[in-house]
Amino acid sequence: MKKFFIIIATIATLGSCSNYELLNSSVYNPQKLVSIKTYRIAKPNADQLPPNMNMTDYHNIAMAIKQQLSLRGLVEDSTSVNLVNFGLTVKTSIVTQSNYPAPPPYWYGFGGWNSYWMYPRYNYLPAYYGNIQLVSEIQKNGVLTIDIVDIKDNTYLWSASVENLVNSMDQQILPYSEVLPLVATAFSEFPIVPANTNKKSTHRP
Repeated sequence: MKKFFIIIATIATLGSCSNYELLNSSVYNPQKLVSIKTYRIAKPNADQLPPNMNMTDYHNIAMAIKQQLSLRGLVEDSTSVNLVNFGLTVKTSIVTQSNYPAPPPYWYGFGGWNSYWMYPRYNYLPAYYGNIQLVSEIQKNGVLTIDIVDIKDNTYLWSASVENLVNSMDQQILPYSEVLPLVATAFSEFPIVPANTNKKSTHRP
């Protein structure tokens, strides 16, 4: 059985000045993750988008993800086996319980929690992750979760979640100017660091 290494990021302190809180960052296959060079982002149909999301919102999130991966030397390729998938929680009052896939095609829901994905997550989420417990701190509307998976062999590589993608006042997704720092927060614990930082990158050429 393959061994999966999970790195859970520390939940941001309450005193942080950032509006975007990293809820978790998990690496499931570090060796394969740091060796990837290309990626592609899951593309939904307009009628498969989460509630309150339109194609402009989708493209804003996708562009912010592309920016983060480009900074880390990854190249977008429509034929890449490394799929970047993302989902949005659109209902409040999340409770801690098993993360078991709901019926297809793109929705997962239980205990008052509804998550919508660009690409069906159950296609690659291994069965033995079915009893993963949701972090009890995720109790707000608008949690963005980003996955990276090798869909050639359905190897789950990385996942991160950050809150406050949805404006609490009008329930609309944030504009691009605010999506950028939110997605940057999601990638703040990503093991491949941007080339222009002082940290030594783990990305192997």
